[in-house]
Amino acid sequence: MQNSSGNPLQKYFRQPQIYLRLPSKGQFWNKQSLDLPPTGEIPVFSMTAKDELIIKTPDALMNGQSTVDLIESCCPNIRNAWDTPTIDLDAILIAIRQATYGNEMEFTSVCPHCSNQNENALDLSVYSGEIKSPDYSRTVKIKGLEFYFKPQTFQTYNSNNMKNYEEQRLLQAMANEDLDETEKLSQFSKMFRKLLTITLSQVADSVSAIKTEDGERITDRSHINEFFENSDAETWQAVKDHLQTLSEENNLRRIKIQCSNEPCQKDYESPLLFEMSNFFGYGF
Repeated sequence: MQNSSGNPLQKYFRQPQIYLRLPSKGQFWNKQSLDLPPTGEIPVFSMTAKDELIIKTPDALMNGQSTVDLIESCCPNIRNAWDTPTIDLDAILIAIRQATYGNEMEFTSVCPHCSNQNENALDLSVYSGEIKSPDYSRTVKIKGLEFYFKPQTFQTYNSNNMKNYEEQRLLQAMANEDLDETEKLSQFSKMFRKLLTITLSQVADSVSAIKTEDGERITDRSHINEFFENSDAETWQAVKDHLQTLSEENNLRRIKIQCSNEPCQKDYESPLLFEMSNFFGYGF
C-alpha cells in the first residue's frame, strides 16, 4: 500500500538516529527558528549523499552555508540554523556525526614534547555528554551599569570569523608587497583599526542588555555597540574577563592524551577542533 506521499519507498527513508537535548535547552533561540518538542529533545538524522557533497564544497564551507544546510537537513526541527546559539553548535555537529558514522572518531594530534603524531579513537558519546551551557544568568556590575549576556548566533560568529580571516589574510599579503615604508605603515594602521572594530563587535554581540543606574534597560544594538566604542579600559576589561570565564566553563575543547612514542609517553592536552572538512570527511 502506498503512503500519503505517494512514494512506496518512503518507509525506507532515513529515520532519526539520535535524540539530542540541546545544551541551551531552547533558550536564546528565535521562536521561529526552532521547533522544540515537549520532550526537549530534537531528532537527529544521518547525513544524505547530498549533505556529504555540500560539506566538501570549499566556498560553502568558507561562508558557513554548508554548516547551515547540513544542520537543517539532519535536524529538521531547526528551521533556521543561522540562528543557532554557539553554545549548541558543537553538540549538534557531534550528534550529526554520531548519527552518520557512529560514536567513534579517529583523532590525530602532535605531542608538544617530542613532535610524535598520535592517533587516538575518541568516543564522541563521552564528549557530547560534557557539553554544558555556561551560566548566562550571571551579570557584571561596574560603575553603576549592569551587563547581561547571551551567546552569539552562528550567523554573527561566522560573520566575525570571516571578517577576521580576511583582514589577517590582507595583512599577510601586504607584508609581502613592494610598498615604501610610509605607505605600508599607513595600510597596516587601517587594517589594525578594522581588526579592533571586529574585536569590539564580538564583545558587544555577546551583551544582550545594559541596565543603567536609574533602571533603564538598553537593548538597542547600535546603542550597545556605540557604548563599547567609547567605554573606558576598566569596563571593557571587566566584560571581556567575564566572557572569557563563560567560555572556559565548557571544557570540551581540550582532551587529555598520552603520547604513544615509547621514549616519551608524556601526557599533554590537545584542542578538539571541529573542522567541517575533516570532522565529516570520513567514518571510523
